[in-house]
Amino acid sequence: MKEAISDIQKYRNQLKENLLQICPNLNLEELEELAQKTTLMKIAKKEIFIKTESYSDKIYFIIKGMVRVFYEKENKEITSVLLVEGGVLAGSYSYITGDKNFCNYQALEDTTVLWLSNNELEILYKKYHSIERLGRVIIEKYYASFMKKSYDVLFLSAEERYNTFVINHRELFNRISLKYIASYLGISQETLSRLRAKQ
Repeated sequence: MKEAISDIQKYRNQLKENLLQICPNLNLEELEELAQKTTLMKIAKKEIFIKTESYSDKIYFIIKGMVRVFYEKENKEITSVLLVEGGVLAGSYSYITGDKNFCNYQALEDTTVLWLSNNELEILYKKYHSIERLGRVIIEKYYASFMKKSYDVLFLSAEERYNTFVINHRELFNRISLKYIASYLGISQETLSRLRAKQ
């Protein structure tokens, strides 16, 4: 039991470090209160922990591991988001609207997260301006990332998308299957192999 308590405190300390990188001017006492309200969750590799057609009211902070978000269409999986340590995620559509989710969230490695319910987060927002600002900064970063990904898919060539991915996420080639990277880039696995061979 002591080991479990020690582990969760270690993870909460890591969470605070991660959130300070996102929003450096956070009030440390308020950040500590947020961290103490989180719950530890371990997700096995390949496990889908938020499913399409489900409801989700939690925000997840990735402490260790990797998560992909994917859609299913015509028996194909289309990866839209890849997140690693330090990433923040939620079943965004369900979380914001209260309606059913329309994508899947899957751990690509054994993954450790801390989660916080929407209700708990709203209480912290009302109590503390700095936590509310943190929430806004996270949403802004997510939206900017979403807009950049949308632009890349619409206007960049396959090779340009690949080169951008290599610049920003080279380390992922050693961590996940190439089929997920190809899907994320919107190209076939054969095209990805050809582009890699050119370098």
